[in-house]
Amino acid sequence: MTISILIAASNTLANHLLGLALGQRRKHFNVVATVHNRKDFFEKVAEHQPDVVLISANLENEATGGLRGLRELNLIGSSARVIVLLDCVDAEQVVDAFSHGARGVFCLNEDFPALCKCIRCVHAGQIWADSGQLHWIMQALESRGKIHIANAKGKPILTEREEQIVRMVAEGLPNGEIRTPSA
Repeated sequence: MTISILIAASNTLANHLLGLALGQRRKHFNVVATVHNRKDFFEKVAEHQPDVVLISANLENEATGGLRGLRELNLIGSSARVIVLLDCVDAEQVVDAFSHGARGVFCLNEDFPALCKCIRCVHAGQIWADSGQLHWIMQALESRGKIHIANAKGKPILTEREEQIVRMVAEGLPNGEIRTPSA
C-alpha cells in the first residue's frame, strides 16, 4: 500500500529535496504536494486528502505557524495523520505539537530512514515519539493546572464556573457535589 504524503515547510528547497527523497521510494510513498504557506496547505489538503502530512513547526517562518495550521486542520475534520517537523528537539515544542493534534514529531537532525519509519508508523495509527519526548509529555500532563476550554482562536468559551463544573463532571463527582459551589 502506498502512503500519500503532503509536505508543508517554509523552506522551498527543503520541501523539494524531501519530496524527491520520499518520491524515490515510490513503492511506499507518493508525495502528492509540497507547499510553503498555510493558504496553499489547506487547498492541497482538500484537493488531495493525504494519508500523512509532514508540517514544519515554523511554517511561513513563524515559530508556531505550523502548529496553528495543525490546529486549523483538526477543526476542519481532516483524517490526515500529522507529523510535526522540528528543527531541534525542545520540550515545549514537542508538548505543543501533540497538544495540537500531532501523531508524531520528528527532529530534522535525525536520519532519513528514521523519517521513513516514522511515516509508516504514524500511518499505521501509532504515535511517534522517543522516550525523552514521552517523558516531557508526561511531565506536562502531571503539572497541568486548570483546563481551559477555548475556541480555535484561543478565546475561552466557558465561564469560570462552567469550567469548574466540567472539571467536576470529568472527575466523576456526584450531582450533589457538583451543584455545591466550592469555597
